[in-house]
Amino acid sequence: MQFQFYQFSQLDTQTLYEILAHRFEVFVIGQGNIYRDLDGFDQRATHLLAREEGGALLGYVRLLPSWLHYDGYAENSFGRLSVKESARGRGLGAQLVRMACRRLAEDTGDPAVRISAMSYLEKFYRDLGFERTSEEFTIAGVPHVTMLYPGK
Repeated sequence: MQFQFYQFSQLDTQTLYEILAHRFEVFVIGQGNIYRDLDGFDQRATHLLAREEGGALLGYVRLLPSWLHYDGYAENSFGRLSVKESARGRGLGAQLVRMACRRLAEDTGDPAVRISAMSYLEKFYRDLGFERTSEEFTIAGVPHVTMLYPGK
């Protein structure tokens, strides 16, 4: 597996197309979740891509430093965590989360990360050190909870 971080200005058109197609495949087609993916944060985020040795994009996560106040949070955050169905069950999602948290801490000096997690993934995030900090709420018809990684 090959991992690479990009700033938006470093993305060529082919890579940007792959990211958007990947997110569409995972969230819209795979989950039937119609939502506003192009929300204006991509241009200021750091993008982490996971590719198989042959180059195919298998996983992705968008890193958002605290100063962006993503979802209104004062802490660092990440979103659009996604793994292609064919690559699930091998720990790639957990790798992406750990790498995202580590990079956000390095970039900002603050290890705290707050996310809006799909409710069905609460155990996944809890196993990675996140704590639930809210009641369940809905985003685009999908149940979510707020979770905080305090950093270690």
